[in-house]
Amino acid sequence: MKQIAKIIGVFALLCLLGTVSTYSQEKIRTVSEIQNLISQDSLEKAKTIVKNNIQFYKNKKQYDSLSEYIKLEGSLKLNNGKTQQALDKAKQLSDYITSSNNPHYIKIALHELSSLYHNSGQTEKAYNILKQAEAPTSRITDPENTDEASVQYMLGYYKMRTGDYVLAKNHYLKSLALYNKSTTKNYTSFNQVYTALGGILWQESKLDSSKYYFEQALNALNKTDSTDLKNKLFRPSLLKMNMSVLFNAMGKNREAISISYEAIEDFQKFIKTSNDEHAVKQAKGFVFSTLDNLGSYHNTLGEFKRTEEILEYSYALKQKEYEENDMNLIISHIILTQAKTTNQNFKDAELHLKKVIDYYKNNEVADSYWKASAYSVGGTLYEEMGDLEKAKFYYEEGDRIYKKISEGRYSVDDLDRFIHLSKFYVKTGEKDKAISAAEEAYEYSQNNSLKNTLQEFFQIQNLAIVHFKLKNYKKSLEYSDKAIAFNLFNKAEEMGTTDSIVIQYRKPTAILTNVASKYHLSENRTTADLKQYASELNKAISILDQRKKVVNNYDDLTILNKENNELFNFAKKILLELYQDTKDDSYLDQAISLHESAIYNRIRSRLNIRDNIAFKNVPNEIIEKEKLLKSDISKTLEKNNGDVNAYISASEKWELFMKKLQKDYPAYYKMRYETLEEPIKDLQEKIPENTTVIRYLFIEDKLNAFVVSRSKKNIFPLNNSTLESKIKELKVEDFSLEKKSALLHDLYKMLWQPLEESIKTKKVVVIPDRELFNISFEMLTPAPIKSFKEFTTNSLLAKYDISYNFSLLLYKDNRKVMDYNENYVGFAPGFNKNMKQEYLLGLQDSMKLDKSYLTLLPQPFSENLVKQYAKVFKGNYFMNENASKTLFINNAKEHKIIHIGTHAESDNITPELSRLVFAKRKGENLALDENSLYAYEIYNTNLSSNLAILTACETGKSIYQSGEGAISLAHAFNYAGSESILTSLWNIDEVSSTQIVEYFYEYLAQGLPKDEALKKAKIQYLFSVEGRGAAPQYWAGLVLIGDTTPIELQGNSNHIWWWIGGILLTFALLIFFSKNRKDRNHNT
Repeated sequence: MKQIAKIIGVFALLCLLGTVSTYSQEKIRTVSEIQNLISQDSLEKAKTIVKNNIQFYKNKKQYDSLSEYIKLEGSLKLNNGKTQQALDKAKQLSDYITSSNNPHYIKIALHELSSLYHNSGQTEKAYNILKQAEAPTSRITDPENTDEASVQYMLGYYKMRTGDYVLAKNHYLKSLALYNKSTTKNYTSFNQVYTALGGILWQESKLDSSKYYFEQALNALNKTDSTDLKNKLFRPSLLKMNMSVLFNAMGKNREAISISYEAIEDFQKFIKTSNDEHAVKQAKGFVFSTLDNLGSYHNTLGEFKRTEEILEYSYALKQKEYEENDMNLIISHIILTQAKTTNQNFKDAELHLKKVIDYYKNNEVADSYWKASAYSVGGTLYEEMGDLEKAKFYYEEGDRIYKKISEGRYSVDDLDRFIHLSKFYVKTGEKDKAISAAEEAYEYSQNNSLKNTLQEFFQIQNLAIVHFKLKNYKKSLEYSDKAIAFNLFNKAEEMGTTDSIVIQYRKPTAILTNVASKYHLSENRTTADLKQYASELNKAISILDQRKKVVNNYDDLTILNKENNELFNFAKKILLELYQDTKDDSYLDQAISLHESAIYNRIRSRLNIRDNIAFKNVPNEIIEKEKLLKSDISKTLEKNNGDVNAYISASEKWELFMKKLQKDYPAYYKMRYETLEEPIKDLQEKIPENTTVIRYLFIEDKLNAFVVSRSKKNIFPLNNSTLESKIKELKVEDFSLEKKSALLHDLYKMLWQPLEESIKTKKVVVIPDRELFNISFEMLTPAPIKSFKEFTTNSLLAKYDISYNFSLLLYKDNRKVMDYNENYVGFAPGFNKNMKQEYLLGLQDSMKLDKSYLTLLPQPFSENLVKQYAKVFKGNYFMNENASKTLFINNAKEHKIIHIGTHAESDNITPELSRLVFAKRKGENLALDENSLYAYEIYNTNLSSNLAILTACETGKSIYQSGEGAISLAHAFNYAGSESILTSLWNIDEVSSTQIVEYFYEYLAQGLPKDEALKKAKIQYLFSVEGRGAAPQYWAGLVLIGDTTPIELQGNSNHIWWWIGGILLTFALLIFFSKNRKDRNHNT
């Protein structure tokens, strides 16, 4: 995740540049006329005027006027799109002007020529061309002349584009000094150089200095001629683009996104109104850069699908503007490869990677950052695909290029790359290479300015991890001891004290590695040893708990969750061994409690990084204060020489705020911050009567089942060696009875049979873990089935009333079931053809086109169901365009049943972005995702109800999932007030789900508990359907999550009696046909 941010983030760096400043003089009228002719495609007439005017000015020796024609000679339109021909003609005219030996004319000519080379993708050559103007302009003594300053600025610009930031900064600083020395105050030039320096300082992570220069750039811009189109639109847009990058670096991602759209809009206005061909070309380039920046901002927020969509859009625009092998397109291929890899769209990612690698193979291109990035991204792709041999080739080629261009001087990013490479070699079993990569980075941190810094700590810790994974436990113990002892408080003269706090926050991994090393080195572990290990791990968990308050971006969140999972897993393992050694139930309770708290910690951490989240019944000013206090803590740790007292002060303010939250907003405090290690004994007493809860949990990679009822609890180790492959096989859309029969029976033997003796109740609540969210337990069979109809008698569906939940902690509150006055409200967008046509007609900006909306399948059966039961239950419904997000938020609350018949998307990569899709309503905001209700938005929505029905077809691919998206949606609905949810585990058929829900409603109307009503509905569906429609894919995916108590519905009694009569008639017919079949068999 961190790698994609770095690679896409390079675009943010490339945009932090001033525009190419062209020589400004009173335009000759014929130049304006020529530009108008070119924009009108009157090319032959324009060519004639250019040719005649050049000859006229040559005869007059008017070099200043001739310089205006260099860019016209280099015009692609006037050269029929032939780049080299255009450059040759421009160079010929430039050479003529420079032969005058006048420094001013030389500067103008080389400036214009270098600009053409840069625009053609030859930036290094552009730099070398303009470098020839350095000496002549340095000899100018006129105090009003700014030619030398202009040359230095442009040299900095070109070096910035090629990635030589040190040299670029030197040129920019020289330029600023020369502008300040000149008696002429050209505020346009000041704007450009301040903007460029702001970008350089941003790149160096000196955000305060960066902000200063951007503010100076704005001040200078305000003093320029506002009637000039560039000053009115172009330069303000560029400044907005630059400020967006600064906002992103400061963690203000929503501001960054908003101001980026403003910049794009103004750039587009400039493109439409300007006749300057080269300025328009530049503006288009900046639009592409801004789009790529937008991708990086969404990436920072974990919005990876949106990142991919934006980068795809940018790539499509670039294809219209650039030739196939242009570097702008090559870079798009690289970042799209990484974006698609993150979204597990491996096939498309591989296609983009192939284009990049083919380009580098077929062209003599010098080794560069982008070439190294291409191979590094390829390594990531193939590692994710599981092709470690290919991944190794790409990683090693990328490593070779990185080392070559770095010439032994490694950046922090390079050292991170060594860490990743060492862990990759561990994965491939190449012990020597793994240690070599880790030691090379460690040695580098020992021998220069990185000594006694965070980087040294990271390298020590990485060596400990590498040795541990290679089972060199003595070495891992040695290095983890060093990491734990690493304390910058003792080296305050050399290092800022706040870095010591950051290191304390990163020590849980070192503690885990240390304890795990001692565990493996101890051959005869005693109970005392295990207790000591548990105590040390508790300290690490306590540090992680403190660290949550300073996590404010997706990279840090990813690291935190990874460390959290590894630490909690090993702690559970130790506690379980203590339970097995001592038979003391308290250790088992602690293990289960840790597992439950880890789920909530993941949800909470993801919510913490969203800067646009709101919560029901919590005032916005409280949320804003919460963000500000968290930001203050983070800022104290980001400063290189921060004062530890500032951190302590910020932390004290945070703790006071926590006390206020706990007192004034207890529900919100409990959901986000309350300690979660609830004693299982207390929870056990709150489990409903006649109910058994089965909590499946992985401890490391071993599956266990914790079976608990009011009176008993036990834990069963399960053999899950083939579980993952069987679940993946289950997801394959194969309706073969023979294959499914054996598979479902095998899963029964693996997951249910070992604990069945301890299940004494009819009602069972299943709480899955990880990949078990892909299984509907009702379809497991005690014996192989011979027909799908046998599910009605030979399955867990037939034997138990099964419901689901996502955590045992939900039994903590045991909240009272509410009785609402209103029975029913339904929402069914339908997504028919007319709705999509209306959406297209109302769309004005193609950049905001929601392609996924146009591909949503119509849902006529959901429409009919919602309409039908609104009448039966005397409720209300919203159809088609009226089933919008806004109307849903305003009308869904406080009904016994909320029926949402729409498309949904469960996002397991970024679970808080799981979403429900509503209609796009004409006249409302047509922003790309204004019709999506995301999981994180549900927390600020009142969905108080006894039951929310999400008969939603998954818009995503039906792939193997981890269940994180389902947990996120269920948690959000629970907080929003829904006591239970009927939803689907996978992409379920609309016809079958509609039929099952219809039966389910009828059983609910009879007063049955929700779990029993769903069971009977499924059985009735199986009786009614023929052929492959009885296969589990069609019915088993619908599951009930949460409370199971009945709902008191006041409906149409006549309708219900007719239905009951129909049921009796159906059973009578079944008995009649069954008797006849038996008689015939007897006679035979």
